[in-house]
Amino acid sequence: MQARKTSALLLSLAALAFAGAASAAPTSQEDWFGAEAAAQGPSLTRAEVVADLVLWNRAGLNHAGEGDRTAIADPDYRQRVAEYRRLRSGPEFLAEVRRQGGDTSAVAGQNASTGGN
Repeated sequence: MQARKTSALLLSLAALAFAGAASAAPTSQEDWFGAEAAAQGPSLTRAEVVADLVLWNRAGLNHAGEGDRTAIADPDYRQRVAEYRRLRSGPEFLAEVRRQGGDTSAVAGQNASTGGN
């Protein structure tokens, strides 16, 4: 009878241990890799974001990486990126923000005095 009680006790303990392990929360990605980095710098207005996308598309980067055309396989990719950076840092960006109805007086990282408002 003592052996039965011991077996029952061990079986109960094993069941409790299994139930505890099964109900434990899975490890989150944050636990494994750390918190996701937050974007730094001033926030952009909707007009700035849309203007940025328009210039990205104008530079021909909207189809980069489609199919077999990866950045490594596409010889024009670097030229397109350079064109996007030129457009994004030049007066074209301010003009596009204005076209989107945005206020260029506080455009992040731009000299809004070029071209007037």
